[in-house]
Amino acid sequence: MSDGARFLSVADKRIAYVDSLSTGIQRSFSLLCTPMRADQAARDIRKKKTEYISDAHQRQRIGQIEAASQTAEFHDVLQQEADLTAGHGVLRYTGLVSVSATTAEELDAAVAAIEQAAIQASCETRLLVGQQAQAFTAAALPLCRSV
Repeated sequence: MSDGARFLSVADKRIAYVDSLSTGIQRSFSLLCTPMRADQAARDIRKKKTEYISDAHQRQRIGQIEAASQTAEFHDVLQQEADLTAGHGVLRYTGLVSVSATTAEELDAAVAAIEQAAIQASCETRLLVGQQAQAFTAAALPLCRSV
């Protein structure tokens, strides 16, 4: 990209952690919280719960020890289910990072650092190639818009 800016979409609730890990890089960061419909949230929670239970059964069957992170994820799903049952809404979190640099080499290094921080935070990133105008509007100019 020759315009000196790249845009990443970081989709996970740990995105604020990514922002804190990427200090020293010229970037802007926008956090979007999108409410999910109750029926869709309930379906997603049931799917996650079913996946976890079947994965736990498979791990037990082959004698694999369950990691603390897997147990924590399952408890998060149960808490989301309890919150939804109590009438609370579920939000989908999206973080948009606009990365800028003066040279292509600095830009590549900055993007690599952001992507590494996202990996450390267990977040998924997507480089938004060919979508610079839309990504800039959403990431660098947080004007209460949705993606």
